[in-house]
Amino acid sequence: MGIRFGIRNRLLFLTGVMLLFMGAVVAFFVYQARDTKEDMITTVGRIMNDDARDKIMVATRNMATSLGAALQGVNGGDERVAVIRKLIGDIRYEADKSGYFFVYEGTVCRVLPPKPEAEGSDMGGNKDVGGILYVQELQKQAQAGGGFVEYVFAKPGKGDQPKLSYATMIPGTELWIGTGVYIDNIAEAQ
Repeated sequence: MGIRFGIRNRLLFLTGVMLLFMGAVVAFFVYQARDTKEDMITTVGRIMNDDARDKIMVATRNMATSLGAALQGVNGGDERVAVIRKLIGDIRYEADKSGYFFVYEGTVCRVLPPKPEAEGSDMGGNKDVGGILYVQELQKQAQAGGGFVEYVFAKPGKGDQPKLSYATMIPGTELWIGTGVYIDNIAEAQ
């Protein structure tokens, strides 16, 4: 003997099936949205990292060209350093003012605005927590025509943070200039 459903029970059954179907569809979209959100965050992070790379490369190259032009006719290392210090000493960028330019001659620090007491010191032996000789690596990149180095560096108030820097030679000199951004700034913006 078969079970007979009345019209009311049939409608309730169909409504239940439709609700289950709609619940499954909503669950699927929520699951997909979460995956999409994670993919978007990853994509935005990659784009922001690429933008940061472009920003510091263009800024460093432009500053190097400007300094090269400003140093034409300036003789003597101390006079050049004084001109460079005057031109870049007050420049800060990034919302937290953690971005600045630095200038080296080989591995000797010549201009380092946030830490002038380091000027004149050979920093070639400075290593980050991973053992990267970051000044030597930046010097190599500068002498090769410009390039990036990733390393870990102390950020005021935040301790050791990953940093991305770019360095290039200042035309007409033996000096190179670099700048960098802390990766945590990119991550916070992301």
